[in-house]
Amino acid sequence: MLEEIKKRKIFTRRNFMMTGGVLTTGLVVGVAGLNSHVNKKLKKYTGAGMGDGDSLNAWVRIAPDNKVTLAIARAEMGQGVYTSLPMLVAEELEISMDQINVIHPQPESPYANTFMLTQKEPNAFKGYSMMEKLYAYLPIIGTGGSTTIPDGFNNMRYAGATAREMLKQAAANQWGISRSDISVDNGYVINDSSKERLSYGELALAARDIDLSELPVLKEKKDWKVVGTKARRLDIPEKVTGGAEFGIDVRKENMLYAAMLHPKVIGGKITEVSNLSEIESMPGVKKVVLTQYGAAVIADNTWRATNGTLFMETVEDGAGNEAITSEIIQERLNEILDLEPIATPESEGDVDAAIAQADNPIESTYKVPYLAHATMEPLNCTVLINNDSAEIWVGHQATSVVLDMVSQQTGIDKSNIKINITYLGGGFGRRGEPDFLNKAVAVAQEMKGVPIQTVFTREEDMKNDMYRPAALSRFKAAVSDNGEILAWDNKIAIQSVSQSALSRIAPAMAPKAKHDEATVEGAVHLSYKMNNRRTSFGDYQSPIQVGFWRSVGSSQNAFFTECFMDECAHAVGQDPYEFRLAKLSDTPRFKAVLERAAALGNWGAQDSKYRGIALHKSFGSIVGEVCTISKVGDKEFAIDEYACAIDCGMYVNPDIIEAQIEGGVIFGLSAALYGQITWNNGSVVQSNFPDYDMVRMNVSPAIKVHIMENDYYPGGVGEPGTPPAAPALANALFAATGERVRELPLMKSGYKFS
Repeated sequence: MLEEIKKRKIFTRRNFMMTGGVLTTGLVVGVAGLNSHVNKKLKKYTGAGMGDGDSLNAWVRIAPDNKVTLAIARAEMGQGVYTSLPMLVAEELEISMDQINVIHPQPESPYANTFMLTQKEPNAFKGYSMMEKLYAYLPIIGTGGSTTIPDGFNNMRYAGATAREMLKQAAANQWGISRSDISVDNGYVINDSSKERLSYGELALAARDIDLSELPVLKEKKDWKVVGTKARRLDIPEKVTGGAEFGIDVRKENMLYAAMLHPKVIGGKITEVSNLSEIESMPGVKKVVLTQYGAAVIADNTWRATNGTLFMETVEDGAGNEAITSEIIQERLNEILDLEPIATPESEGDVDAAIAQADNPIESTYKVPYLAHATMEPLNCTVLINNDSAEIWVGHQATSVVLDMVSQQTGIDKSNIKINITYLGGGFGRRGEPDFLNKAVAVAQEMKGVPIQTVFTREEDMKNDMYRPAALSRFKAAVSDNGEILAWDNKIAIQSVSQSALSRIAPAMAPKAKHDEATVEGAVHLSYKMNNRRTSFGDYQSPIQVGFWRSVGSSQNAFFTECFMDECAHAVGQDPYEFRLAKLSDTPRFKAVLERAAALGNWGAQDSKYRGIALHKSFGSIVGEVCTISKVGDKEFAIDEYACAIDCGMYVNPDIIEAQIEGGVIFGLSAALYGQITWNNGSVVQSNFPDYDMVRMNVSPAIKVHIMENDYYPGGVGEPGTPPAAPALANALFAATGERVRELPLMKSGYKFS
């Protein structure tokens, strides 16, 4: 079965954090043996944490007081999944949102995110393919790749619809009538003839054992009352009042606190704490722990633990990485561009011949640096380990990874491990990693029976991230006088994200760099007409750990391709918008988005402002953005506005989509203006927000969002707003100055924003 997975290239960047289940559980049964067990397990769930009442399926439990508890197995990190997924259930169950309570269930088979791996429309109620059954059997559960709505769009509606029909049948049995003579409204079942009413809570016990002979028919879009509306977010009230619990808020009886100190050099190891007795004699310090991952101080509060690490004197082995600098990294990336590529995932026509015949070929090289995730909530994890059980409190994007890693590291059976997923104060891919889990577990194992919260300070977090990789992208193009792209050649030099990430999670499944789809996502299969095109890449091997950063490969490739697209337009004297539009006749969805973004951003307006445009598809959604800027001084600009159009197919909550696009733009702008992780003597130079700045209120633009109306299957929205942000601004700067900026962040080119 593992060989089949490899052949089908299942393990791509979208499912990186899920694959731990394959390796760490040990997939030792054959296909036939697996098949004999799988169907039962796919339906098995405990309902742990769902409170009083009766479960009608793995997602829906109804209490006697008519309160509905929904199991939402996706991490809420600000993207609104604790609202959007319940909306899908509420639509079919015919209840109001204020009747709903949300819990994050234990990692069990029904909650698998199969879309993350297959990119195919799932339906657990109609039945899974063999590969989907495998992912659910393991199970593979997580939040990432903007997959929550694509994965849940059918499943959650059917969860609500089947529960509704079970309740109706229970009422029909009680009244002695046909289910077709019954209607439902706001948590009540109604006898259409007598108008007698029974609450869901009154019927749940009888309904739970009813088997439906066929799947219910889902409501048509024209009949939706909840989906498609700006329903109030369920997580906002407790976040406003302070009642929401993030990982760092967890407090347990007799709890202690640990602060991590990592090796100074990437890939190094702390071999000794020279002043161990001095640290352990500090007020409040309980113990100093030296693990394979670094050193930690356990104390009675985080402040004292952190102070202990600050005074710690260590002996370290730098593993020969002390010579790593940003300059050496840049030299190596340049060398890779001159070598033969390791892969050419896109090649159409004869690019070399077309460029050779061009009178004035266009050539440019673009550059981006390493980036940190810099989540607002520093990394943390609380762990209680007893002899044969463990309990974890953590904000993590993948419960299956948490379960697998804790069991693997402690030897405790999974059935004796309880996982409590809290709110996440930012994830962006960082909280899908196992490193902070492993470190917290290693520390807690030193003091069994005591809950210990391990925290990374901002400095330890930033200097020990799983970074977005640095990259170069070299272009050559030939464009005719009338704007036809005769040839397009793009070669990228980059470190493989999937290879690096999977080597930490499931080493046996880490792909070779040449098979990493994350490297070229957003650079291949562009929507524009081109006569000849080629995209290739070379691999940079480094001890620097890289990982999935919001919008992954598209985060840099949109900057590369959309800026160079502008260069092609200006090389032949054409308007950048018109140049793009002329190449989208075969892709009407892209064309419509571009037109709407241009109209929303007043493209072509005769005023004192300057505009740049970018169009990009990622995670199943198309986004067009127009950035409008005003000149304030010499190389100083105000970013006035972003006008954004998104085609994400059918949508659930437009308010959440608008917020995600707004957040994605700001996230992308922070990277475009200021973001860079640099290296010296094998260590990260940056350590906190003063030298890794974010967009502040006085720089942040107004953002307008338009959501396209159509009936296509949903795409993601958490990440697609980020990729076009940087190229739209860079293209606006060219319109204002005539200077083509080909390197991020923009502050390196002397630009200021106010």
